[in-house]
Amino acid sequence: MAKKKVKKIQIFIDPIGDTMHLWWDDRSRAHHSEEAAEGFDVIVFDRKNIPIGFEKLGVFPQEVDPIKRMLLPPKFLLIAR
Repeated sequence: MAKKKVKKIQIFIDPIGDTMHLWWDDRSRAHHSEEAAEGFDVIVFDRKNIPIGFEKLGVFPQEVDPIKRMLLPPKFLLIAR
C-alpha cells in the first residue's frame, strides 16, 4: 500500500488588510490568481492551473474591526488595588 504524503493546511489572517489566506499546498508554488465567480474572492493556482489556495476579502465584520479595537485604549473590567 502506497503512503500518501500528508500536507498541512496553512491559514494566515491579516487584520490590517482584513483578509484571510488559506493554503492547502506549498504557497511558494503560487503562479497566478483569479477572481472567483462566487464563494471565495480570489483563488490561487500553480503553474499547472491547479488550485492551491484562496484569499477571502473582508473577513472581519465592521463591529469587530481589529484595527479599530487595537487603537482604542484597553477597557478593564476589574482594576486591582
